[in-house]
Amino acid sequence: MKRIIAIALAVVMVLSIGVVAAYAADVNDANVGADSNNSIGADTSSSTTGAGDLVYFDASGWKNVTTIYCHIWKRGGDAFIGWQLKKEVCKKVSGNKWSYDLSNLDASTTLPGGLKSGEDYCIIFSAQTGKQTYDATFSKSCVGDTLKLTGKLIENPVDSEKKADEAVWSKNSSSYGPHLAFTSIGNIVGSKLCPNEKGTEVIGDWLPTYYKSNYIKDKVATVAKALPKFGITSGSQIQDIYAYIISKKTGEDEDAMKKILEDAFAKAYPSKKGEAKIDEKAAEKEAKAISNNGGHISSGTSSAGSSSSSGSTGSSNSSGSGADGEEDTILFILFGVMLAAAGVVFVTRRKRTE
Repeated sequence: MKRIIAIALAVVMVLSIGVVAAYAADVNDANVGADSNNSIGADTSSSTTGAGDLVYFDASGWKNVTTIYCHIWKRGGDAFIGWQLKKEVCKKVSGNKWSYDLSNLDASTTLPGGLKSGEDYCIIFSAQTGKQTYDATFSKSCVGDTLKLTGKLIENPVDSEKKADEAVWSKNSSSYGPHLAFTSIGNIVGSKLCPNEKGTEVIGDWLPTYYKSNYIKDKVATVAKALPKFGITSGSQIQDIYAYIISKKTGEDEDAMKKILEDAFAKAYPSKKGEAKIDEKAAEKEAKAISNNGGHISSGTSSAGSSSSSGSTGSSNSSGSGADGEEDTILFILFGVMLAAAGVVFVTRRKRTE
């Protein structure tokens, strides 16, 4: 009877390993050269985005391309689908042009419901060769448009030693494009902020991380150069940045950052030097309002209103942190296997007692 139990358990384990291995192969086959000419959107339900909504990419300039992937994430948040998984595979249209069916995003477990109006997203196209585009701002307004390479390289905002290919939209280039970012070594790259993104918050996110960096010799000059790029043109906006920083409670030297902001504004706008002084009591009051507003500066909390420009925080997810539910499925399979094994033991024990 012990031999029967051992054989039965061994058979169950072999079958389970086969099921899990087959499932894992299906999930990861895109990474080992999926057939890029097959559409992958046929089995996904459409909701907010809608079946047949496509976005295009012109890969002219990239060599030896057999598979193109489309990676989309919410600005400052998660990706719809994990980096270069099967549901990110694009379909070849003709020549070097590829399309991605946005209804694939509707099946996401991290950002359910597909693309939504009024939300800020970023997009990257990449190839199996390792080539990828720089982050481009994106929303439902870009559905049907084509992202095309310019031939230029852009510094990675977080890792200055890495670069990606710049790409611009064919029809929406006036409002969307390379994400404006303040890099880790103080350079400014890209050209467009997301529609709902504020330059005050971009500076407020960057400064606590890099104000002590050894790679940036003159912090005041670096911030002064960035201010007009991100639409910071008034002393009240400098106070907004400081209020935003203290609302985050980073534990960093707030006095040091306050001085950098004041000196940078005076350097950027010598004729407005008198506006640079930050009112700390007013800033603390504003910081509380920012915290009550979900950590964002709004027209109700900001003394200057929301600043408008075109740029990016530089902290966006460009490597695919989003999951797509695969791990949960594998756990369910293994749980089923455990139940089956328990059943075998119960039946054999019953037979033994009989």
